Amino acid sequence: MEVMLLLDALEDILDKANTIPLSSKVLVNKEELLELVKDIRIKIPDEVKQAQWIKEERQKILMEAKKEAEGVRTECEDKLSRIKEERQRMLAEAEKEAEIMRQEADKRLSTLIEESEIVKRANEQAKEIILAAQQDAKKIRLGSRAYADDILAELEKYTNNISSTIKVNREELKNKKS
Repeated sequence: MEVMLLLDALEDILDKANTIPLSSKVLVNKEELLELVKDIRIKIPDEVKQAQWIKEERQKILMEAKKEAEGVRTECEDKLSRIKEERQRMLAEAEKEAEIMRQEADKRLSTLIEESEIVKRANEQAKEIILAAQQDAKKIRLGSRAYADDILAELEKYTNNISSTIKVNREELKNKKS
């Protein structure tokens, strides 16, 4: 800042000035001091304008960061809502498929029971079908949960990146102040 340099020059003139004997007063070149004061008056408005500009830029950056953060928050909420809907849909489908498989297994079991020669074998097959249906339903439920978790992990990573960007921008702003 030029004003600070001019003030330093003024201070140097006063420090190097000859003192009047037996007094704390000094002799200085009036024209030289008036010239420095004039230069300071000229430079101060520029410095104030620059400080005002920095302040306005800071406000703009903060507003942009807030808008971006709000957009990210809205986007995250939308993604989370879609993920929840998809998860609910997948769970409903899995339960529907499991019920259909269970009904099919029940029908097969009834048919096999009617055939007396293969009742034992029919019971075993029915148990296997029910177990397979339960395992398939469990796999579908676990798969939908894993899918939802993957989406949430991506969302968390994206949110962390935005947060890091905001922190970096804030640090840049802080560094520009000094």
